Amino acid sequence: MSQHFTSKSLHQNRFLDYELIDFGHHRKLERFGKIIIDRPEINATNSPHNNPELWKSAHWKFEEINPKQGKWKQLRESPNEWTMILRVGNPMKLELNLTQFKHIGVFPEQSENWAYIQSKLKKNASSKSFLNLFAYTGAASVVAAHSSAKVTNVDSVKRITEWAKRNASINKLDNIRWIVEDARKFVTKCERRGERFNGIILDPPIYGLGTKKEHWKLERDLMGLLKSVSKVLHQKEGFIVLNTYSPKVDLAQLSAMVSSIDNMPKLIERYNLGLLSNKRHFLPLGQLIRACRP
Repeated sequence: MSQHFTSKSLHQNRFLDYELIDFGHHRKLERFGKIIIDRPEINATNSPHNNPELWKSAHWKFEEINPKQGKWKQLRESPNEWTMILRVGNPMKLELNLTQFKHIGVFPEQSENWAYIQSKLKKNASSKSFLNLFAYTGAASVVAAHSSAKVTNVDSVKRITEWAKRNASINKLDNIRWIVEDARKFVTKCERRGERFNGIILDPPIYGLGTKKEHWKLERDLMGLLKSVSKVLHQKEGFIVLNTYSPKVDLAQLSAMVSSIDNMPKLIERYNLGLLSNKRHFLPLGQLIRACRP
């Protein structure tokens, strides 16, 4: 087995319409397209690196009501919905929207994963299938579909899946199958049907509920899901991308889980996933595992 240990940061040429302007005091200042937002970030434990005046450039600031939700305060004239350009290969559009949970529809640090997915699918893509579990607004699905792969997008939240469908629509993509279901149940069905995928990405939450109120707890349920995922992965040329944002399951534990499963690919890389600011300071955000066949 081959393992590589490194830190992974966002390269600005991956996502040209985004920049991390500054971060500190548990907040981050970001530009998405023409809109600048100021929102909480638990991992920004340092002091800000840039001139404090820069923080006054924000169009919107997120103010927490409680640990789970809050509201956006408008500081400058700007829309609360807009599109931005994702440049992973050919330009693609993503719809952004200010939600009460501080998220806006895209995680820019994921652009490294999107570029990886595209590189893995680009050869004979039309004959390949790709599975996106816990798909959120479907950016990875859009990238894979743009590569001409047959894509299955799975999320248990109908409202979020509708958002993902809009992202596909504005990119004129019709090669995505939409599934609103608990990820574990769907993978079990695929295993039973003999369905196989050339690539699988999963971004499981710390806690979650399925469509029928199935409870998900990362440290309890991830291992079982990974075992099931390994059985629906193509045995000759499959790859898996796994990332989490949980402090309860660290990178070493994730790596141990993946490497202990017989059917998993044996070329494993592990990274600390994060963003690089304008001043080239690294903001750590999550853990990332990639596994592929030789």
